[in-house]
Formats: sequence, structure tokens, C-alpha cells
Amino acid sequence: MERDSDNTQQVKPDKPGVYIHTFGCQMNEYDSQKLYKIFEKEYQPVSDVTQADLVLINTCSIRDKAEKKLYSMLGELRGLKRERPGMMVGVCGCVAQQEGENIVKYGRGVDVVFGTHNLSLAPSLVQLRKNGAAPQVAVNYREEWEELPLGFADVDLTKNGQKQHVTSFISISRGCNKSCSYCIVPTTRGPEVSRAVEEIEREARIAVHRGSKEIVLLGQTVNSYGLDLQPRVSFVALLERIAAIPGVERIRFTSPHPQEVRQDLIDFVSSNSKMCRHIHMPLQSGSDRILKAMNRNYRRDKYLSIIDALKSRVPDMAITTDIIVGFPGETEEDFRQTLDLMDLVQFDNSYSFTFSPRPGTAAAAMQDLLSQDEKAERLQVLQRKQEEMTARRLASWVGKEVEVLVDNRNLNREGCLQGRTSQNVMLNFDVPYEGLKIGDIVKARVVAPKRFTLQGELIR
Repeated sequence: MERDSDNTQQVKPDKPGVYIHTFGCQMNEYDSQKLYKIFEKEYQPVSDVTQADLVLINTCSIRDKAEKKLYSMLGELRGLKRERPGMMVGVCGCVAQQEGENIVKYGRGVDVVFGTHNLSLAPSLVQLRKNGAAPQVAVNYREEWEELPLGFADVDLTKNGQKQHVTSFISISRGCNKSCSYCIVPTTRGPEVSRAVEEIEREARIAVHRGSKEIVLLGQTVNSYGLDLQPRVSFVALLERIAAIPGVERIRFTSPHPQEVRQDLIDFVSSNSKMCRHIHMPLQSGSDRILKAMNRNYRRDKYLSIIDALKSRVPDMAITTDIIVGFPGETEEDFRQTLDLMDLVQFDNSYSFTFSPRPGTAAAAMQDLLSQDEKAERLQVLQRKQEEMTARRLASWVGKEVEVLVDNRNLNREGCLQGRTSQNVMLNFDVPYEGLKIGDIVKARVVAPKRFTLQGELIR
């Protein structure tokens, strides 16, 4: 689920400005939020890079595209640095962890580089560089959870100048112990390390205090949380503690690994009223042969059994997924099996990409028999199928009543708001409603589907 963002607010004159541009997943968004918190005593977030005294680029290395974006942005910043000689430029995140010194070598004008385990060192690295030291690089791994400030920076998280505290992302673990042959996360974020349950709970309470109604728990393999703690804490036990916090109305988590889905998780997700009726569970391929080559440690029957168990308990459970097209050795029959599984599950949405070899992974050394044109053609076939499937799923909501967490303004309709259903579908309100405010949870009736959203009217 890749995204680019620059979450900022207007500059205040009393502090130098910091501008953070984030590539990648929700984990990177969370890290950027922590960086704003770490720097908040010395720097004020700014909405325009030309106002910044410190620019940080938080990078993603899941696909080659994000790395290219990094070096393109660094090229643009070199010109800006000539106009603002005091500007500092830093690179962090997964590409920083992966490339380290090479970023300083090839990305001219970079002052600091710090990896996924070294966010807490960022202020000291910047200060050393400001004091005349050579460009600073810190990419050492930590075996323990890195201590970062609790809570959230007071930063605008929207494009329309409005602060959003309705939903809060909270990281519960870092790294991954899986060895998927295509994935670079174990290299860039290291082995899985779980965060103390008490610290997660404290941060969730802080989130509620500042206005959050929805908590999203983040982890590379979120449902294997706690296996490394002494004593062990199960993921379901953590969910129970978060659900018990007064003021938490909704809970989501991403992304669970099918191998780690147990009956207790299915039972809790299906029965607890605070758990959203949506699960994002990566599939990657519907072919057992390709799943084995990917080292995914489950097969299609296991995946389908989880879906059946969830939907038998909660028929309106929304299922979204990730799919890789054109993995090395994928035949037409392998691809057909992926399309067949899509028909069986009827995904509400999917995030699909052509295979992108990442340096140092096992898949990068595999013989890739498909051309880029063949991969692109298969991707188009899959995405057309998903668009049709999504359209049917959205149309099925017409006439039904849904619960909506109001979380933003509708930028296309003056005075109107929008929100998300428990199934994580955006619903735009057909008419304004005086007295309604962001953070309210309301009932609405769906009146029409749009391409990716729903249109509805409030039930008064």
C-alpha cells in the first residue's frame, strides 16, 4: 500500500522549519510522525519545502520505483540547497537502512542518513553535521525496541489544512522473521521485535485523549506480536487490552500473515463489537507452486479456509489483499489460479504490482522468464477483474444502513463531510448536516456507489 505524503502545517517564525516527505507504507507514516515528535522542541513543521531548514526523506524499498523517487528528489533538493546554504538534508527509512554510506556517496548534498533502528539518534546526527562534522550515517541494528517519545506530534495530517486526530496509527512491532523470497523487509527492518504491551496501551490512551476514536495497530507480521516477549503476550490479548480502553470505538490492524492466523483471532475479530469488519490479508499468489517459491508458508486452501471462517461468522466482512504478478517462473496456469482464487474470495479491493526484484533477496537471483510487457499485460487483466469485483461489492451496499466514522471534509461539496464505514469504505454525505463534526460516529443509508467510494444520506 504505497503512498507519498508531506504531512505538515503552516510555519511559525519562532523556530526553524522541518519538512518530512514520506514514501511507502503506514509504518513509514508512523515513523515520520515520531520524527516530528522527536524534533518538535527544535523545529516547527512547514508545508513548503522552500521554507525548510531541515528536509527529511523517509524512504521505502519495497519496490524499485520508490528508490528512483528518492534520487530524483535529492537532485531537486541540490538546487534548493544552493539557494539556502544552511539547509540540511537527511534520508531515513528502509532505503537508508539498505544503502547506508552509498546514499552520501551518490546522493550529493545529503547531510545525514539514519536507518529504521536509529530514529532517536536523528537530532544528534543533525547537530554534529551542523557543527562541521562530515555527513553522518547511522544504520546499526538494535536487538531491543528503540525507545521513542510516546504520543503524537501536533502536525496536520491532511491536505486541506485540518488536523486529524480521529484515527491514530500505533506500531506494535518492528521487523519480520519471515523469509519471503521477494521481500527486503527483514534486511531493512531486521528481525521481529515486539513492543511492550504497557507502552502500546499508554500510547493508545494518549491517542484517545487527543480525540482519536479509531486505533490502527501496525506490524510487518502484526498477528505474530508478542512471541518474543518474556512472558509471551498473544496478539489477541493485546487486542483485548486495547478494546478495554474507554473511548476506543474502532480497532483495525495491518497486516496479518495467513500462516499466523489462529482460531482465537478469528473468534475475537468476529465477536468483539470494536473490531472493524475489515481485514487486509496479503495473498500474493493463488498458485501453490508460486506460494512455495515465494516461501509464503501457507497454501491456497489455508487462505480460503481463513476467509470462509471469517465470512461464515461475519457475512459483511470486507477482505482486501496484496497480489504480485509475474513472479519468476509464473506460468499462465499459475496466473489463472490467482484469478480463480479472486473469484472465490470476491475481494473488496486489492493492491497489485508486477514483480520487482529487490537486491539481496532470494527471488532476485531466480530466473525471470516473463518480459515486462507480459507482466504488464497480466497486471492489466487482474486489475480489470478487480475493478469489476469492487464495483459489484460497492453496488451491493445500496439501500443498506452503515455506521460511519466522520473523519474529513468533503473537498468537492461545500459544508459536507465524509467518513469511513467499518469495512473501510469511504462514504460521502449527500447533504450537509448542521451540528455534525469530525469524530462523530453516525448511521447512514447508502444511496449510490461511485468508482471507489459510496454516496449516502444520514439517518437523522
